[in-house]
Formats: sequence, C-alpha cells, structure tokens
Amino acid sequence: MTTNLSNPRKGFRSVDIALLWKAWQESRGRFLSALALLASVDIYAVVTSPGYLDRYNSTFPERHLIYSAYVWGGLFHYALQGLWVLAAFILTLGGLRREKASAVAPFTLGLPVARLRLFRIRAALACAEAIALGLVSALLIPLLSFFVGESYPVGQALAFGALMSAAGLVIVALGLLLSEIFEGEFTAPVVGLCALTTIFLSYKARTLRGWNVFDVMSATGWVDPITRLLNGTVPWLGLAICLLVAFGLLFTAGLTIRTRDL
Repeated sequence: MTTNLSNPRKGFRSVDIALLWKAWQESRGRFLSALALLASVDIYAVVTSPGYLDRYNSTFPERHLIYSAYVWGGLFHYALQGLWVLAAFILTLGGLRREKASAVAPFTLGLPVARLRLFRIRAALACAEAIALGLVSALLIPLLSFFVGESYPVGQALAFGALMSAAGLVIVALGLLLSEIFEGEFTAPVVGLCALTTIFLSYKARTLRGWNVFDVMSATGWVDPITRLLNGTVPWLGLAICLLVAFGLLFTAGLTIRTRDL
C-alpha cells in the first residue's frame, strides 16, 4: 500500500483511499456472499408467492392476503430483515483485535496512521456495505415481481430498504464495538450472532414485547393494516433513536480503541 503519486497505476492518491481499499479487500467476500444470500431469499419468496397465496386464501378466505402484505410480512418484517441483520453483523467482523489474535496486527500498526483512523475507515465501509445490502435486496423485489405477474411499488421497496438499513445501523455499530472488545477470532461472532438471533426471534414470537429496533426497521405500526404499505408516515422518532444509539456505540468503540494497548 502506497501513496506515491509518481506511481498512478499501483499507488493511491490519499491514505484514506488506500485504507478503504484495504478494508474492502478484507470484507468483499463476506459482502458478496451476503448479497447472494439476500437475493436468493428474495427470489425464493417471490417465485413461490403465487402458490402460497392460493393456498392461504383458500384456507382462510375470511383473511384474504394480498401480494403486498405477503411481501411485507414474509420479507421486510421477517426473513429478509433477519438475514440482513446477520449479514450486517458479519460485515463488521475484523479489526485490530482480531488481527492481534492472528498475529498480523504489527503490519497494520506499522502503517503511519492512527488506530482511530483505521477504525473510522472500517466503520464507514461497513455502514456503506450494510446500506447497499438493504437497498439492493429491497429493490430486487419489484423487479422479480414482474416475472410472476405481480407488481410491487418501487417507491415502497426503496422506503422499506432505506428504513431497514438506516435503523439497522445499530446492528452495525454493535458489531464494530464487539469486534473491538473481544480479542478471540470466534468470540465476537459467537457472542454477537447468538445474542442477535435470540433477541430477534424472541420479539417475532412475542416472547419479548415493547419498543424494539426491528419494528422500526420494518415500520411496524406505520403501515396500512391491509396492504402493508407505508401510509405516508415514517417512524422518524424511532429512526432518530436508532441513529443516536448507533452513534453512541461507535463513540464507545472509539474510546475502547484509544484506551487499549495493542
């Protein structure tokens, strides 16, 4: 990695771009795998929707389920949201603590860059990748719907994807914090994934009740009870709380990095 301007093909014009490229090289495999997984869930849900809707509506004719409600309930409120949460968390794994455990930290620490700056670059990329996963997976739904003779508003898909990504930055921030707290290669993944899975399923099964980030991500309470489309309002307060919590977690992670001797 170099910032030598006399070498335009192999060099980088700024340290931040070089560090961003390094972080991308480390996370791109996880990002592309996560994108493929989310796309697969979209494809499966949309392709199987005609048969599911026929069976459901013939079994429960008094509770007629329309396509847009099926998409929200099966994807934005459950399967797609849950897998996005896990994917966003996995994108945050790594960092100096993990590099120290694998004995490669001296190389990174030898770079003429502050540890906090390294973290900020990694955090920015993780946030960008998580947002990209949310938006792309959401926008696939209107496209795929066309092939099964259904339609889903692009604006609604974009809104749900943006909500899922923005509110879900809490998950990204939590993952970044855990990756800086735990040194073991598998400690942060095991602790984080087990905790997130348990909490997510507990809320969906209504074992846990009350305000939660997952309802903000899917705009539960702000959608039409029949169509399950946004009725013109957005959970701004819940979204603001999520962003403030995410900022607090990132700030705590920064303090942890500054006080740790690597």
